[in-house]
Formats: sequence, structure tokens, C-alpha cells
Amino acid sequence: MQFEVLVSIILLIYGSIIGSFLNVVIYRTPQKEQVVKGRSHCMSCEHTLAWYDLFPIFSWVFLGGKCRYCKVKISGRYAFVELLCGISYIIAFLVLGFTLSLLFAVVLFPVLICLAFLDLDTGEIEYWCPLTIAGLGLVALVLSLAGTLESSWHSHLLGAVVVSVPFAILAFFGAMGGADVQLMAAAGLLLGWNIVPAAFTGIFLGAIVGIIIKLRSSADSNERIPDDDAPALKGTVLRFGPCLAIGIAVGFLYGDQLINWYFSLMSVH
Repeated sequence: MQFEVLVSIILLIYGSIIGSFLNVVIYRTPQKEQVVKGRSHCMSCEHTLAWYDLFPIFSWVFLGGKCRYCKVKISGRYAFVELLCGISYIIAFLVLGFTLSLLFAVVLFPVLICLAFLDLDTGEIEYWCPLTIAGLGLVALVLSLAGTLESSWHSHLLGAVVVSVPFAILAFFGAMGGADVQLMAAAGLLLGWNIVPAAFTGIFLGAIVGIIIKLRSSADSNERIPDDDAPALKGTVLRFGPCLAIGIAVGFLYGDQLINWYFSLMSVH
């Protein structure tokens, strides 16, 4: 128990550091700014931040959510992304343990976080997100061929098409974006059959968010928000990327359990 607590603390710290970098990626990518180069600065006064202003989570808390120099409020989303990445690592460790799958999670979860928030901000899924996930899928395929992973190699290939093909048909009729198809094909290559519960989770969440959007839009029909600026719960636009990202994370962590649970229900009937 003490060992798990120690590892969880380490993963929280490490994950929050990665989350701090994710904030840079999420902010600078739409601005077409360099991600790796350039010092962090306040978006209001442009003052270069000192090293003691950049402690993940803690700096935001200690500064009261304000810039040290101009006192302008800093969005709590920065601390949330850092905390989210750290917690995702802890959950992955508790579910997967010290396994090869945990190494995949260390790369996958930050990509999913970036994908979700970039889609919320811009309405687009950056191509490098599904490409990175596809790269992980190719590694998983090779390891399966080598017998290192328990999953079979053909499950990864089938996973790449079993959901992406129906999504492609929906995209053809305008019900889904092409980037969503690419994302699910890449995720299917990584998850194998677990892409099925991942897709159902994403679709279910998307349906809930869509209902909320419709209700809010009906309640406030006089106030129109431009689609290009609308986050997931504003206007009439559904950002499907975050829903799919959550679904992929759920499928990666709990896909086998969900599939077994479903078949156990089928066997009862």
C-alpha cells in the first residue's frame, strides 16, 4: 500500500510536469507559435515568467490564480490540465500496474488531453494527434507479432477498420468529420477490439453533450454564438473530439472488462 502511494505521488508530480508542457502545446499550436522554443510568458503583460512561477499546479494556487506581475486573472484550466495529466497517470498505474501497457498510457493520455482541448478551442483535431496514436498502434502491432503483448496481431488490424469504416460512412453523409475517422482508425490499431467499447463510450457521451447543447440553445435562442468560437457546450456546435478522447481512454483501460461484462449479460439471456 505504501509503495502504491509513493508511486502515485511520483506519477502525479511527473504527470503534472508533462501537463504543464501540454498547456504550452494547447495554447501555442493555434497561434502557430514554436512549441519547444521560447520562454513561457504572461498572455496579458507578456512578462517572461521566472522558474518559480512555473511549478505545476502549486504556482497557480500560491499566486491565487493571478499573474505575479500584472495581477490579471489566469484561467484555472492551466492547473486543471496539469492535474488531469497527473491523475490520468495514477489511474493508469492503478489499473495496469507496471506493465508494457503503462508505457503506452504515458504517451497516449497526454495526446488525448491535447486532442480534446485543441478541439474545444479550435474545432479541429490536429493531424499529429491521430498520427501519434497510429504510431503507438504500429508499435503494439509489432510487439504482438513478436509475442510480447498478449493481444493478437490481427485484432489490432481488425480494430483499425471495425469502427473507422462505419465512421467513414457517417462522414460521407456529413454526420462526422474526417479527422474523427482518422482518430478512430488510429485508436483501433492500438486498442484492437477494445475500440468497440471506446467508440460506444464516445458516442454515448457525445449524445449527452448534444442533448445539453440543444436544451441550452432552445433556452437561449436569442443569443447566438459564432460556430468558430463556440466551445463544446456553447451555441449549436458539438465538439466530438473530447468525447472520443474520453472513450479511447476508457477503452484502453477498461475495454476488456467492458467486453467481458457485455458477453456475461448476453449469456444470462
